[in-house]
Amino acid sequence: SDPTLLKNSEMAAEGPGDLPVPNLRTMKELCQPSLNAQGGPIAPIAIQATNFGLKNGMIQQSIKVNGVTDEALRLYLIPHSLTHHATSWFDRLPRNSINTFEQMAKMFLRKYFPPSMVMKLRNEITNFHQRHDESLFKA
Repeated sequence: SDPTLLKNSEMAAEGPGDLPVPNLRTMKELCQPSLNAQGGPIAPIAIQATNFGLKNGMIQQSIKVNGVTDEALRLYLIPHSLTHHATSWFDRLPRNSINTFEQMAKMFLRKYFPPSMVMKLRNEITNFHQRHDESLFKA
C-alpha cells in the first residue's frame, strides 16, 4: 500500500492538506475535440506552409483496401459525402440502379446542375458589369 495515499477517514481527521489546483480552462476549451488531447503523446508539429489543404481526390487515393477497386471505394464513399437534400435524393434512387462512379456523377450533376442552370450561371458571369461608382462586392 502506498503510504502517501490517505484513506478518507485519515484525511478527515488530519485535514485536507494542499488543495488541488483548479482547472481554469473554460467549458468551451474543455469541450473541444482533439486527437492530441492535453498531455497526449503527440507533440505539436510546426507547419511552415501558410496555404494548404487536402484535395478531394487525395482523400480517396489515400485509402487502399486489399481486393477493393478504386471504383468500388469511390461508390462506397458517395453517400458519406452528401448532405441535406442530396442525401434524401440519393436515398430515393432505385435499389442497385448505380453501377459506376461515372454514372453516379452524371445523375448527380443532372439533378443539381442541369444544363439550364449551367447556361444561366455562365451567362451571368459572361455578362457581368460593374458600374463606375459600385464596389466589386456590390456588383
